[in-house]
Amino acid sequence: MAEIKSAFFLFPEEAILLIFLVNFLAVFAVGSYRWQAILKAQGCDAGFWTVVRIKLAGFAMSYITPSAFLFSEPIRAYMIKEEKKYSWEKSFASVIVDQGILFVALFFLMAIGFVHFASRFALSPAIFWSFAMLAAFSLSAFYLFYKRIVRKGEGEEGFFTYLIKKIKLDKAGFVKSNMQSIASTENVMEEFFKKEKKSSALVIMLGFLEAFLDASVVFFACYYLGHTLGVLDSIGIFSFLTFASMIPIPGALGSFEVIMTLIFDQFGFGKENGLAFSLIYRLVNISFCVIGLGALVHFAVKTAKDKYSNEAPPALIKVHDFFRKMTSRNSK
Repeated sequence: MAEIKSAFFLFPEEAILLIFLVNFLAVFAVGSYRWQAILKAQGCDAGFWTVVRIKLAGFAMSYITPSAFLFSEPIRAYMIKEEKKYSWEKSFASVIVDQGILFVALFFLMAIGFVHFASRFALSPAIFWSFAMLAAFSLSAFYLFYKRIVRKGEGEEGFFTYLIKKIKLDKAGFVKSNMQSIASTENVMEEFFKKEKKSSALVIMLGFLEAFLDASVVFFACYYLGHTLGVLDSIGIFSFLTFASMIPIPGALGSFEVIMTLIFDQFGFGKENGLAFSLIYRLVNISFCVIGLGALVHFAVKTAKDKYSNEAPPALIKVHDFFRKMTSRNSK
């Protein structure tokens, strides 16, 4: 415990501020600009700070729920739909494209980091097969997305339609009634990649820029802990950081700390430094989460007098109903 406290307090205030700013630059500046570019290509004139605010709200809901990166998508899609009076198909298509491109960039870095890590250390069978399964699943998904959206031929089924029919989900009542909406969303995504070549290239570049900025956080954190890393070592640690963040536990609580402790110890940096790093990283994410919850409250207040449709995510409906009741009481 004494070693952990010592490592934690090695971080001066400017180091924590730097890590906060680099994280913010990656996720909520570059990431928001990428999503804004997708929305603009679809004809939605959303202001940059509106997009940042919605990204923060989505991050908060994703962080406090056991859903890794995925829960933010319906939140973001619905918020942009309500605020800009945008179609559900286009709003959902924009967040799927946005997150899909980020996943490709993250997977690319994870693959580099994993290969580098494997070349330096003997991997346990559990780690090796976990990454092998993740790689196989990701590559299959990327290929299918590319074939069924980016290079979709006339008359072919889209990515989601194809998967839904393959696993027989199209027989379920809710899915069956929304198949037309799903197909429309796929058409919007296909149109973006085929007709908006410049925008597609820009958002792909921004996806990789966000991923590299995310990885640079590892370099800065380790530098202030007394370890100067090379690019590949930084990416190697980042690959495990990203893997830990994908574990379906709210905020990857516990699993993130365990994995970072083990990886730092493997690099010879000491378990206490790994735990200190995970605590700093969590502190930054909790700060974003608090700001994001504030953004969600702002949205609820802003739209309190509006009536949400049944398409809204249940979490938003509950927050919205609460503020509608509060507004009604205050007006009386």
